[in-house]
Amino acid sequence: MDKILCWNVRGLNRLAKQKEVRSFIHSHQIKLFCLLETRVKAPKMGDLYLTVCPNWCFTSNLCHHKNGRIVLAWDSDAFTVDIVHMESQLIHCQITPRGAMGSFFATFVYGFNTAADRIPMWNSLVNLATSAAWIIMGDFNAIMELEDKIGAPVRFTDILPMRQCMATCQLNVVKTTGRHYTWNNKQQAGDRVFTRIDRVILNPSWDNLVPTAEAMYLPEGEYDHCPMILTTYNVSSQKKPFRFYNMWTTSSDFVPIVERNWSTHIQGCHMFRVVQKLKGIEDDLKTLNKAGFSNVEVEQVRLKKKLSDIQDKLHSNPLDTTLATEEKSTAVEYRLAHERYISFLQQTAKLHWLEHGDENSRYFYQSIRQRRKQNRILSILNENGTLVDTTDGIKQAFMDYYNNLCNPP
Repeated sequence: MDKILCWNVRGLNRLAKQKEVRSFIHSHQIKLFCLLETRVKAPKMGDLYLTVCPNWCFTSNLCHHKNGRIVLAWDSDAFTVDIVHMESQLIHCQITPRGAMGSFFATFVYGFNTAADRIPMWNSLVNLATSAAWIIMGDFNAIMELEDKIGAPVRFTDILPMRQCMATCQLNVVKTTGRHYTWNNKQQAGDRVFTRIDRVILNPSWDNLVPTAEAMYLPEGEYDHCPMILTTYNVSSQKKPFRFYNMWTTSSDFVPIVERNWSTHIQGCHMFRVVQKLKGIEDDLKTLNKAGFSNVEVEQVRLKKKLSDIQDKLHSNPLDTTLATEEKSTAVEYRLAHERYISFLQQTAKLHWLEHGDENSRYFYQSIRQRRKQNRILSILNENGTLVDTTDGIKQAFMDYYNNLCNPP
C-alpha cells in the first residue's frame, strides 16, 4: 500500500507554504494526504488544490466548518476513497488501495481545543466503531498518557476521554518511529511545552490486515506539528533466533540434557568449548520442545477437559477409587501444564503482572501483539542519515554501524 500522510500545517494560505507542502508530498512519495488546520476558506480552496495536488481527487469539511479544518486528497491511481461521514472534527471514509490489499475504513480527525468541544468527536468515534479494518489518524488535541506532555501540568481528567474512547472502540496505537512528542509551542526554553497529541490508532482487524504498518513522525522544522507518515512494508519471513523458555526447566529431562552436554569433551580454546556445548544444549532443547512443549496451550486445554470429564464420572460414582486416583494424578498434570503455559505467556509478553486467569483476556493478547510489533525493525536511518526500509538494507545498516564502531578509521 502507498504512503499516507496526516499533518497539521497550521495555516496554508501563503503560496510559498503551499509549494513547500507540495514538495514534501512529492519527495516522500505520498499518494493520500490529510492536511489539518489549513485555515483556507471556500474562495481560496480551488487555488490550494491547483497548487498542491492538481489532477488528484480532493475534498474538505468546509461545509461543516468555515475555517477549512480538514483537507483530504488522494491519487486515484493509488487509492479509491468513498466518503462515508463528515463533520467539523472528522472525515470518515472507506479506502481501497489499488492492488491485492482489501479495503478499510479510515477516520481523519482534528479535535477542537477544549475538552467540552471534543465530546462530540469522541461520541462520533464510538458510533463509527466497526469490526472491519479501521484506522484513525490526526491531531486529537488530547493526550492518552500522563507522560504525553512536559512543560505544563497534566491531570488524570486530561487523559480520561481518549482512554475511554480507545477502550470502548477496542483501539491500539500503531507502531511508531521518529519524534516522540509531536507538537511544541515554539516558546523560549522556560515556557516550552511538548505534547504527543498527533496519533495513529487502529483496531484489531486493521492489525490483522496490515501487520507491518508503521507511523513515522518526522522533524517538525519550522512547523509546530510533526508530519505523520503511515507506511506498510513487505517483510519476508526470516529464521527465528533461539529463545530459552523457563518452562523447559520443569521437565525431568532438562538437568540431564545440560549435564550430558556440559560433560562432553571438546578440543579447542575455552570460549570455543563453551560455545560448542551451548550449541549442543540448544539442539537438545529444541528436540525437547517438539516432544512435549510445542503447544503448551493445547496441552493445558486437553488436560483441563480430561480433568473435568473424570470429575463428572466421579460425581456419578463417588465410591470408585480408580476414578479418584486418576482425578488426583490428572489434577497434578493439569496444574503443571497450566504453570508452563503461564510461564510461556509471561516470557513472551514480558508482563510480570500476569496472574492466573489473565491469559484469557483480550487486553493480554493485545499486549503480546503490540510488543511483537514494537520489537520488529521495519525501517532505520543508516549512518548517512538515509532511511532504509528493505530487509537487506537494514541488515547492512547494522553491519556498517558495528564495523565502524569496532574498527574506527
